[in-house]
Amino acid sequence: MIFEKRTERILVPMFFMVALFVPLFLESNSFFVGKVTTIIILSIFVMSLDFLVGRVGLITLGHALFYGLGGYLFVILSPEYEAVNFWVYTFYICGIAALIALVTGAVVLRTTGIYFIMITLAISQMMFYYFFDSLEFGGDDGVFIFMKPETSIFGLSFLNLDDPQHFYYLALFSLFNTLVFFKVVLRSRFGRIVEATKQNPDRTEALGYNIFAFRLTCYVIGSTLGAYAGFLFALQYGFVNPSFLAWEMSGTALVMSILGGLGTIYGAILGTFTYEGLQYFFEHLTEDWLLFMGSAIILMVIVLRKGIAGYLEKLLEK
Repeated sequence: MIFEKRTERILVPMFFMVALFVPLFLESNSFFVGKVTTIIILSIFVMSLDFLVGRVGLITLGHALFYGLGGYLFVILSPEYEAVNFWVYTFYICGIAALIALVTGAVVLRTTGIYFIMITLAISQMMFYYFFDSLEFGGDDGVFIFMKPETSIFGLSFLNLDDPQHFYYLALFSLFNTLVFFKVVLRSRFGRIVEATKQNPDRTEALGYNIFAFRLTCYVIGSTLGAYAGFLFALQYGFVNPSFLAWEMSGTALVMSILGGLGTIYGAILGTFTYEGLQYFFEHLTEDWLLFMGSAIILMVIVLRKGIAGYLEKLLEK
């Protein structure tokens, strides 16, 4: 069984069962369907970061580099006024993102601790300012995506990405696959070794394992899925701009991961929905919403030391 804990076996099926019917209840309100879709896509991004930070021990403030690249790679590779195949271009984007992660990872993983945080932040900001100053890619205004991809497989198409409900189910399907993928990886022999490299790297290396290779592989996996999330976000809103690559994006995702429960993987979903829900509530409550938002997050972090998932596990695992 890929879900080891009782809490996961209760919450995960419950979440996806409810999520399946959300578009049916909100059929007349496309705004909320789009909002939930955005949160689901962000959950994929946060989950990929949670894997790196919580399970591999790679604390990075440069994860937004790949989130932004996911959107920009689609703009670079695809014709401007021609609908391309979603599955083919997903392969292209994820493949190129993996290669970029392999190269950057080979450099940044030579460092540890605060130096790793700073070098990942620096590389991400370098790309941010490149696209910010680039006239070819619209500068700080970004680039519009005029044609969404088609999703046919062997001539059969089941999803129309121009339909908000269809896009919602694509995002939900992607989130489910991402969650299952991470759980399978972590339960495998590879996952056990990764866990060991975080807990005691010296002893793991003494046993003959190349911890650099394992960390690099994890860095490539997390970065590639972060790029996929950015690709989906760019498709949903039909544009990509440098803010996708800003360090604030990485910082916000890290806060979401901590709120949900660092290293729990499924907690990324809880943290993302909680953060976005609080933001929506306070934005519509007062103009000074940032003050209340920050206070609420600080309070939650103090009270819920192991995040929302940790608190729920404490209740349900008794």
